Amino acid sequence: MQVSRKVADPVVVAPVGYAPPGLRIEAFSRYREVLHRREEDGVQVYHPRVPVGPGTLLLSLEARLAYPFLRRVVDRLHREHRFSLIHAHFIYPDGVIAARLSRRYSIPVITTEQSVWGPAFSRYPAMHRQVLTALPHIRMVTAVSDAVRESFVAACGDSVPIRILPNVVDESSFPAPKHDEPWDPDQILFVGLVRKVKGLDTLVRAMARLREIRPETRLVVIGGTFFPGQERDFDEVKRLVRELHLESHVRFAGHAGPTEVAAAMRRSALLVLPSRREAFPAVILEALASGTPVVATRCGGPEEVVTSEVGRLVPPEDPEALSTAIQEMLEVRPLLDRNVLREYVVSRYGVTAVAARFASIYGEVLEGAGESELASV
Repeated sequence: MQVSRKVADPVVVAPVGYAPPGLRIEAFSRYREVLHRREEDGVQVYHPRVPVGPGTLLLSLEARLAYPFLRRVVDRLHREHRFSLIHAHFIYPDGVIAARLSRRYSIPVITTEQSVWGPAFSRYPAMHRQVLTALPHIRMVTAVSDAVRESFVAACGDSVPIRILPNVVDESSFPAPKHDEPWDPDQILFVGLVRKVKGLDTLVRAMARLREIRPETRLVVIGGTFFPGQERDFDEVKRLVRELHLESHVRFAGHAGPTEVAAAMRRSALLVLPSRREAFPAVILEALASGTPVVATRCGGPEEVVTSEVGRLVPPEDPEALSTAIQEMLEVRPLLDRNVLREYVVSRYGVTAVAARFASIYGEVLEGAGESELASV
């Protein structure tokens, strides 16, 4: 939100699922804890309730089901605070809904894509059809990486202008390490949801190889699961740790807030992202902003950030290559300047750098719509 505040006067609408009274299923009941309205960094954030189904049961209907509930809220906001642009994140369901609102208010829409949609569109053709119908009413699509842009064009064509607008790192939440702040030369870090796509099983297998070479090396895992269906992936990783007798080398630290994650990054020798697929992982930016180098896989987004000066890249699902890269980085880690790592990422993906790209894109869209200034988003 810091970025949008630099270039516009934003109001945020972020719907959450409706939890019927008395329903105790955690996947739904946790939505009751979300305030209907709050303020974050001086920005008003609204959380209207919308119907959602269990898992992906109603996925192809989400845009149609949510639209009337969102329209009611956005109608009121538009009367109170007439906005010039709608910026939706993800083409579905948000972009499809935003396209309908665009026609209602006669204002332009842009969407930001942060995922690879091809597999989902193949599995849910009705969802794909809705996206294709909405695209003529969307002024511009932005993608967080070249990999995402290419996948979007492959799935939806290039009839709408597409620009690269990368994720931003909040350098205030991930501050520079102090001059004399210690770090642990034997600790490597994983941060993220424990899902198969994140490749934690590959990292655990790499740890088994590292144990033979550097028995003092330890892995700290920050994160866990969010949806019930992900628990089996987590259980599989834990089973693998036991099977490889790595209990003393792998520690599951659970979920943590940004402050705790930032501290863990500064304390670790390096961050490892062993994913099978990534769009543009913010965790890499956060680690580098914390002065911590990165070992990641060539799986889409990481190769657009990680160079040999700040880390290493290896093929996905290759424990041997991963363990070799980790060993190399642990050996050169004492030679790296933490402030140089931070400057590398902040100069490219910090708030000021990305805000300039936001302003350029907003200006281009509004100029095409006949607007002379950035009013509100």
